[in-house]
Amino acid sequence: MELFGILLSVPAAFVASTIYIFLLNNFVARMESLRRAMLLVSAGVLIAFALEVLVLLFWGTVRSRTVFGPGFYVIHVILFFFGTPALANVLVLRQRPGYLARWYIAIPLCTVFAFFLVLMQYGVSEALYGIDGQGGPFGK
Repeated sequence: MELFGILLSVPAAFVASTIYIFLLNNFVARMESLRRAMLLVSAGVLIAFALEVLVLLFWGTVRSRTVFGPGFYVIHVILFFFGTPALANVLVLRQRPGYLARWYIAIPLCTVFAFFLVLMQYGVSEALYGIDGQGGPFGK
């Protein structure tokens, strides 16, 4: 059943990215103060995501959760939900959008990134809480 969820995340991410990038291009990009604020916050989200990936690569999931406590998983879930929109914001809302800001490039990049986030979410959750949410070192 998880496999279907993972596979269906790709078309869902594609549709969501398409709608989001359309809204960015047609509404947000025209409001300078909102564009700057969203770009700044999005850069922070992507930096936090990069730091999380480094921590997971060097320490692993269980040690990271042990070191940082329950807040680790909370931050992980926040980055999971806001990672793809943050990437879209950074690609589309820059002062001088380049080649990557074009919709036919940005949408596939965001879709692939969302798929990576889904795989990462499954890996972290299973390592901490087991496949059924009951096992694992932090399961119930």
